[in-house]
Amino acid sequence: MMRKLMIAATLTALCGCGNMTIIDTHWTFDKAEINLPSGPITVDVVSWHDFDNSDMIQLETKHRVYLTHSANVVFIKTLKGGK
Repeated sequence: MMRKLMIAATLTALCGCGNMTIIDTHWTFDKAEINLPSGPITVDVVSWHDFDNSDMIQLETKHRVYLTHSANVVFIKTLKGGK
């Protein structure tokens, strides 16, 4: 019984809450859609960074760096065999 309880507690801790995880993982994306005042744009992602205790995202493309609120960006990853 104690073993089952420890396994359940460990799985709960590793899952975290919502979009946060206890163990930091590295996510990669191919493209991002950024909502700008002039309208949305789709860019190829070179790298991106989110900041601790902040809702800001820094997104780097080949020629530019964008700093925006996380509500203004959607990251896209094309899966194998996808279009």
